[in-house]
Amino acid sequence: MDCAFAVQGKDYILLATDKAVMTSIIKLQDSDTKTIRLSDNQIMAACGDNHDRKTFSKLVQCNMDYYYYMNGNRLTTSEAASYTRSLLAEAIRKHPYQCNVLIAGCDEQGPKLYWIDYLGSMQQVTKGAHGYGAHFLYGIMDNYYKKDFDLESGEKCIKSCINELKTRFLVNMVKFNVYKISENGIEDVSVKFN
Repeated sequence: MDCAFAVQGKDYILLATDKAVMTSIIKLQDSDTKTIRLSDNQIMAACGDNHDRKTFSKLVQCNMDYYYYMNGNRLTTSEAASYTRSLLAEAIRKHPYQCNVLIAGCDEQGPKLYWIDYLGSMQQVTKGAHGYGAHFLYGIMDNYYKKDFDLESGEKCIKSCINELKTRFLVNMVKFNVYKISENGIEDVSVKFN
């Protein structure tokens, strides 16, 4: 019952995840982070089974760091997304990860957001969501989204999505992590939204 969602603006991406950890009908905690930094300007949000989510996120991060140490340069956002997609697609035949992923990054080509599901399907998007909350959020993001919208409009969109989840969703999602990804790096802006 995790939820991760993001919107892309002209020169930034806002990415949000809930902090709740649940098992069946039990909420275990409200302080987990479902994101992992892949580089100074790339972040991955994962939804799914707790073990698969954490294991897969760490696998991607470690392999990206290994690539950097071996080659001396970081993967671009599109290369990181393609690599992550191939890991998920390959895992289907061995040990599938029940893990859906959003990858956000900002590099020389500008901000990019990728939506990847547990089957290895990947799409570059301007707004995306994973989890049961996505059923509510896509309509809200469609209403707010405009091509190349400014940061203030993006923040309104994310606030509206968070309020909708707090109001309508079955599970009580109290706290959220929200990150702003831009050419200046990754900034935690959760205080504005909780």
